[in-house]
Parts: sequence; C-alpha cells; structure tokens
Amino acid sequence: MRPALVLIASLLLGVAIGAASTIPQWTATNDFGSISHPEVKRASSAGEPMPKAVVVGDAIFEFGKMNVDATERHTFQIRNDGDVPLQLEEAGTTCKCTLSTLAKKMIPPGETVEVELEWHPIAYANEFTQTATLRTNDPRQPELELKIHGAVVRAIYMEPNEVNFGHVTAGDELSAAVKVVSVVSDDFKVTGVKITGDETGEATAKVVPLTAEELEATEGGRSGDKVEIYLPKGLPIGATKMRAEISTNDPKTTMLTLLISVQIGGDINFISAVKIDQDKNVMMLGTVSGETGKEVKVNVLVKGPHRDETVLSVDKIFPDFLQVDLGEPKKLNQTAVLYPMTLKIPPGTAPASYLAGNTGELGEIRLGVKGNPQTEEVSLRLYFAVE
Repeated sequence: MRPALVLIASLLLGVAIGAASTIPQWTATNDFGSISHPEVKRASSAGEPMPKAVVVGDAIFEFGKMNVDATERHTFQIRNDGDVPLQLEEAGTTCKCTLSTLAKKMIPPGETVEVELEWHPIAYANEFTQTATLRTNDPRQPELELKIHGAVVRAIYMEPNEVNFGHVTAGDELSAAVKVVSVVSDDFKVTGVKITGDETGEATAKVVPLTAEELEATEGGRSGDKVEIYLPKGLPIGATKMRAEISTNDPKTTMLTLLISVQIGGDINFISAVKIDQDKNVMMLGTVSGETGKEVKVNVLVKGPHRDETVLSVDKIFPDFLQVDLGEPKKLNQTAVLYPMTLKIPPGTAPASYLAGNTGELGEIRLGVKGNPQTEEVSLRLYFAVE
C-alpha cells in the first residue's frame, strides 16, 4: 500500500505545481469599468528570480494649495530592484485624476520609469486626495498606489469681484479700489490693467501694493496688490458697463476680469404713464395703429442746482412723421422745474418699424440743453412700430 500512497502524493504535488505555474486570466474593476489583464505573469516560487517594484521617494505627493479649475501635474519614479524585468500596467484611477504618462511598461532590473499624474479639480475642497493604481508582476507588491493630496482653494481672488457704482448723478467723480490677492504665493503681483467699454476713453486704473494691514484683513492672503479704478465725469446718461482686464505674474492665472457697471442719472429725466426704461432712456410705445395714431404725454423734469437756468429746446425728431410739442417750463417747487411735452403719431401714418431689428434703429426725440454745465443734450428714444 505504501507505493500507491507515494504515487498519489506525487500526482497531487504535480497538479499543485502545474496550477501554480499557470496564471489564469483575471479581471479587475475600477472607476472606468472592468479591465482584463491576462499578460501580467508573476513569479511564484520561493527562490526564483523576481522583480521588485520600488517607488523612488514618496508614493504620496503633497501639492499644498491650488486654484479651482486649474491643472496640476507630478511625476513619480518607479525603480526595479529585482532580478528580472518588472512589468507595469495601468489599473485605473479615481475620476478626478488622470494617469497621463507611463513611459514604458517593462523595466529591466536596476532601471527606473517615470509615471506622470495630472489632475484638474472643478470644486473647492479642503482635503483633496486622488489615487492612481499600477498593477505589477512583483508577487510581494502586486499593486502600487500613487497618491496626490492637498487643498483646492481660491488661489487668486479679487475683493470685491466686481464693481457696481449704482445710480449716480452725471458729473460725479467715481473711484473704487479692488484687492487682488494670492493665498499660495509670497511674490504675487498685478502687472497691468486694461479697461474696455469706456466710450470716453478716459477711465484709468492705478496699481498700488497692499499694506501689511490690508493684506492681513484679507481671507488667507499672502501677497497682492490693490487696483484703483477711476471713471471720468463725461460718461453718457444711462447704463454703462466696462471691463478691467487685470494681468498678473502668476503663470496659471495670467488674466483676471473685473466687471464695472454704473447707472448715470442726469438732472434731466423723462416721466410718463407709458413705460420708460430709465437705464436706457427708451420709451416702450409698442405697436400703434396707423389708422388711429397715438398721443402720449411726457413730463421732462429738470432738477439740480442749475434747474432755473436750464433751457430746453427740440433739436431732433426721428422719424419725420412724429409730432412733438414742448411746452413752457413750470416751477414745481424749490427743487424741480417741469417741461410738459406731447408726442403724437398722427392718424394715417404708413406702416413702419422702429423696434431695433435688422436696421438697429429706434425713434428719437433729442432735446438741446442750455444753461446747464453738466450736459448739452438729452435724448428719449422710442421703441415702436406702426401697422
């Protein structure tokens, strides 16, 4: 019976050895779905030559702080300290981290390969950690995890992030100051400011270093400058919007955009039962019947220190079929003078459109102004069509 037992044991041992020497195809699952890896073969017997995967330095890269919606990269190094070639495969990454470069997948003994990770966070996070996994044929370390860790913050920000002067009187001098701050650099600077959208061409900006006290009052600021915006007196009545393009010495945030808005209200305003867009001085007459026409009463209100010396006259009427009658001024009280004005679209007017469509034209009543140093003319534009 003993020889039979030895034979059976030998057969079982042979089956076990055969099974150990054959690596079956297997499948791993990561964030991108199932990935099959039939070609990775691992050394399995003690004493056999084996590869040895070693991450040179640290397998975790601390990037500190970075700006949201920015892109960062870091290169890891993996060395083969074993006796046979080390085989590497991409086994998947977390959804916010990309394994962008794996220089080669078979590393001879003693050689090193570089692996580059790239990440692009789209939301703020005090703790931002992402991982890329490499599968190896090293039986002692079948997987390598490479991690990046840090905080996603507003690396560079403006305070305030826009300037709205609100409603102001024509002729007022306007200025505002904006802090431009970095929370990651000790040498951040504003290198230039360009203002666009200024019809007068006289809006200016000045860059001044932040004082230690001003920097301390910011939210985590380490360095920065103050941008002072100055608007000229001659801005037109109505809404004005500008942009300040702020360039910096930061290689990742070379340009910031500051929105600037102001509503200029003069001493002369139009008032009517018909809706008037005061931001643009546009009366919304709508659709008018050419057969019956339309008549609208408008009050022109003059305020301010020059109200009594101000004299109004009708300088322009467009289109020509409009009829405008500007009455004599009436002193309402100690603060305002009123000019009654009647606007008429006469019966029998031919069809026409002044809806700022393809032609971009609106109707217009332009009043000349004398005796008021703030303005020489004021216009009421008309949005209407005759059918």
